[in-house]
Amino acid sequence: MKALQETGPFAGYDSDHHPLGSYAALIGTFSTSLVGFLGWMNASGRRLPERLGWKDLALFGVATHAVTRLVALDRVFSVFRAPFTRYESDSTAGEVVETARGEGPRRALGELLDCPFCLTPWVAAGFMVASTVRPRETRFVASVFALSAASFFLHRAYERVGEGLHRTRAQARILEKEQKKDSDAGMQFPGRGPQVVEPGRAPIPSPS
Repeated sequence: MKALQETGPFAGYDSDHHPLGSYAALIGTFSTSLVGFLGWMNASGRRLPERLGWKDLALFGVATHAVTRLVALDRVFSVFRAPFTRYESDSTAGEVVETARGEGPRRALGELLDCPFCLTPWVAAGFMVASTVRPRETRFVASVFALSAASFFLHRAYERVGEGLHRTRAQARILEKEQKKDSDAGMQFPGRGPQVVEPGRAPIPSPS
């Protein structure tokens, strides 16, 4: 059986193997789950909030950012990605670089789990669904990740300031050495300059 990218209008999409059929399955899973939740809400007589307040919007937005980076890039969370990805190298701030492996659904899941941007709608939908059913508990969990994100940015700012100070000090030391070198090169010492010779006398060093 041919893969989706090898049939019909999908043929010739590219020369590499992209599991389009598995991508479609992931899209279908996401869409079906979201529509199923909305249907359950309607059948149960529950009502969705009319709108999301700006405080919740900011809270869930920052929490979504933190969760997607943890799931997709964090070194400790690699235990969940390992069946679908291959480790490549370490990155900064406790993160790693990985690539998806395998074929079909395994590769599609690896590409999803390895991509914080791809995970964003899934995580955001999770926060929205949870906040509709259990708003108080969801805000608590989101606050944990939001504080984690704030701490991350503070750590990065601290590192940037420290790196800037180290560069400034290194440049100052280099400049000081160059100035000292130029100063030493401009000085004259006895015995290094031209000598004056008078008849019948030993050479006399020129004054410095």
